[in-house]
Amino acid sequence: MGQSKRAILGAILLLLAAPPAFAQTLAPRGGDSAGSAPARPARPSLTAVRAPAAPVIDGRLDDEVWQQAPAAADFRQLRPRPGEMASQRTQAWVAYDDEAVYVAIRAHDTAPDSIASQLARRDATGIYSDWVDVIIDSFHDRRTAYRFTVNPHGVKKDVLHYNDTQEDLSWDAVWDVATSIDDGGWTAEFRIPLSQIRYAPSDAEQTWGLQFGRQIARLEEASFWSPVEPGSGGFVSLAGHLTGLAGLGSPKRLEVLPYVVGRVTRAPAPDGAVPSPFWRATDPDVSVGADLRYGVSSNLTLTATFNPDFGQVEADPSVVNLSAFETFFPERRPFFLEGANLFTMNIGDDGAGENLFYSRRIGRAPQRTSFGGADHVDSPESARILGAGKLTGRLGDWSLGAFTAMTRAEHADVFRNGVTERLPVEPLTSYAVASLSRNFRDGASTIGVMATGTNRRIDDEAFDVLRSSAYSAGLTAQHRFGPGDGYRISGFLAASAIYGDTLAIQRAQRAPQRYYHRPDADHVEYDPDRTSLTGLTGRASIGRIAGRFQAGTGVNFRTPGFEVNDIGYQQNADERFVYVWMNYRNDRPGPLLRSWIVGFNPNSGWDFGGTRLWTQTNLWGDASFANFWSANFFVNNRWSAWSTRATRGGPALYQPGGNNFDLGVSTDRRRPVHFRFNVNGYREQETGALRRSAGISMTARPSPQFDLSLNPTVTWNEQAAQYVASPTTAGSGDRHYLFAALDQRTVSLTTRLNYTASPTLSFQLYAQPFISAGDYHEFRVVDEPRAREFDRRFHTFGSAEISRDESDRRYTAQLGGDAMQFTDPDFSVRSLRSNAVVRWEYSPGSTLFVVWSHNRSGFGDDAEFGLGRSVDDLRGLRGTNVLLLKLNYWLNL
Repeated sequence: MGQSKRAILGAILLLLAAPPAFAQTLAPRGGDSAGSAPARPARPSLTAVRAPAAPVIDGRLDDEVWQQAPAAADFRQLRPRPGEMASQRTQAWVAYDDEAVYVAIRAHDTAPDSIASQLARRDATGIYSDWVDVIIDSFHDRRTAYRFTVNPHGVKKDVLHYNDTQEDLSWDAVWDVATSIDDGGWTAEFRIPLSQIRYAPSDAEQTWGLQFGRQIARLEEASFWSPVEPGSGGFVSLAGHLTGLAGLGSPKRLEVLPYVVGRVTRAPAPDGAVPSPFWRATDPDVSVGADLRYGVSSNLTLTATFNPDFGQVEADPSVVNLSAFETFFPERRPFFLEGANLFTMNIGDDGAGENLFYSRRIGRAPQRTSFGGADHVDSPESARILGAGKLTGRLGDWSLGAFTAMTRAEHADVFRNGVTERLPVEPLTSYAVASLSRNFRDGASTIGVMATGTNRRIDDEAFDVLRSSAYSAGLTAQHRFGPGDGYRISGFLAASAIYGDTLAIQRAQRAPQRYYHRPDADHVEYDPDRTSLTGLTGRASIGRIAGRFQAGTGVNFRTPGFEVNDIGYQQNADERFVYVWMNYRNDRPGPLLRSWIVGFNPNSGWDFGGTRLWTQTNLWGDASFANFWSANFFVNNRWSAWSTRATRGGPALYQPGGNNFDLGVSTDRRRPVHFRFNVNGYREQETGALRRSAGISMTARPSPQFDLSLNPTVTWNEQAAQYVASPTTAGSGDRHYLFAALDQRTVSLTTRLNYTASPTLSFQLYAQPFISAGDYHEFRVVDEPRAREFDRRFHTFGSAEISRDESDRRYTAQLGGDAMQFTDPDFSVRSLRSNAVVRWEYSPGSTLFVVWSHNRSGFGDDAEFGLGRSVDDLRGLRGTNVLLLKLNYWLNL
């Protein structure tokens, strides 16, 4: 056994034995000792009063009910001084009637002229402002809660908390709030309709979970009514109790949001020797659709969308992807974001987005893109979503989520040799997801199951390369135990199955996730006659998640046949790995640091044939300074191993070790102008090849209504051996794996400008110019793939062995008396993506969007990077402009 493997296994055995030892060294005060897990104290309780008359929501708190209701007080800090009394006094009251819950908050402030209040659109994040929060756990399951947040200018946020510590910022409800600033501080008055939250109706008195929070921007202070300690490992479970609620029936809940979209597209004429019959300088379009939300019961909600349009969503950033895997882009469409927590089952631990369900598969770009010599193609950008629906809520003690969607069959008009054909590009497809979960021991233990399915109508031989159906099912569980529930053991297991024509399963076997056809992959067998493929994935972990010192260990595996990319997102299969993690935090402010944390994470992975894929250690840390600056660092050391993906289906290739670093520094974000500086890089130990990046982010707030952020980034990517192609020699037909040295330069400038006239009227501008160029040189083929010396691993073509035909940009290389040809891979990319959005919530729940989007891009074979010339080229490109008006109207029936 190698030294690295022995070291990691030894650390695992040590940590597996750790929890009993930790339990013996508990200190009497939670979190004060590095060896202690905080005990969970008794939580405060507040009694709600039934309002004889609904209070007027005006922020003045002069209604009679607020004089009768008992007050919540004695807020305690989460930061900067955990557990101490809040520096400013806060009081909160709760009342209710048959229609709504009412909350009043008085945020006392001894310096009212210093109250920070930035105007922003609803659900804005990262703005400099004071806030108050109302957090309601209406099922009292200590896992799920609704958060209603407002700042002194009336800017609203609503958030769904789930799994105790996670957040869904996309959740939206229709509720009212009013605020007021006076000589004693500021006030907020909420009306939260019962129709917007879920609960168990009952005539008897019931208890909900309740939490109040407050953030004071100038002090960077956060405090809560029911104390929350750093490193406690919980959030919703730490809430207090709301009593006195009685006679809560089932409210009527039917909401319809019809909308109409008008769109005008102006696009330049496409290039080509043959004029395009599809081009229109101006292309108008009108569509209608609707969203629906129906309360099947107070516990269950049905949400549906028909013919949805998401033209107001911000564009994805530009990237140049030289890897074997697709780029992950996060979901941005509101319908799919809301309630996403019920349809989440992660299959990875590294935050790469790998999940059994990836909603961006629904309405994806058509998968048929090649038409063999076509002069012009008019193909839709995405498959139209005919409709989608989801049922969410609770059945007894179980949380339920059921989702279904259907996208229509899409066709492209193809013009070839003077004839126009209409060819299929995407089949009719249905998607389904279902999940169930249950909490035990007041949320300290959970179990969940989830299943997914994809079915395509394969009615054309062009679609034989697509899977006709794909299914997956997963089981997850976790259990917290020990003093203060400070330890956790968790596990996950999922299975997948795909079916289709032999061409589809051949494609799956040869995909980058598995490469069954690799010549040295003895543990898998490529079978061209297969019509199905199955696989498993799973993980298990145990660790201490509370207290100053936290640590754990885990294992993870994916069999070669595991595949969920029809409705989920995954990169790798055929791997198993083991890891250890530990961190130590200090949240007690000192003369230099307000708080800091440092962590260490060794891990190592192998494929199912025993090939070691990586061994690495990660050291990282974050610190907040007394002057309100902050810094973070990450250092990685990666030992040499073998890559089964580098040759794109060829033999495993020796990969030398390297060192990675990342450093970030942020200035005081309380200032009207603040900066963040970031540098990172990776140096390969064998060749000295260096990849590095530097960026500066500047945010300016010249007024409460206006903020601007600029993020220029420069990246230098030097590779000694970047994959190019897998050409064959003309005489023997032998396949070779071609690599080259790569020099790539990339520059981008991400710009965001926000102007907020009021909490209901805002303007947002997003723009990203992007320039990248890659120069390939020193072409080489793999010779001895497992050799540890570079010159044995590769044969590099000398000047006498390779030539370039300038007329068609093709290289001819001589190899052992035989010749092979390949196209010059040099590239240049110039693009500008931007959109501007005016959003006006002209009535509660009803919105008008006016959107302008612009996109221009150009691709070339000139690898020389000149910033001035590239900017001129970008300015000279012709772009596509889209003007969109979207009007919806909320009906509460």
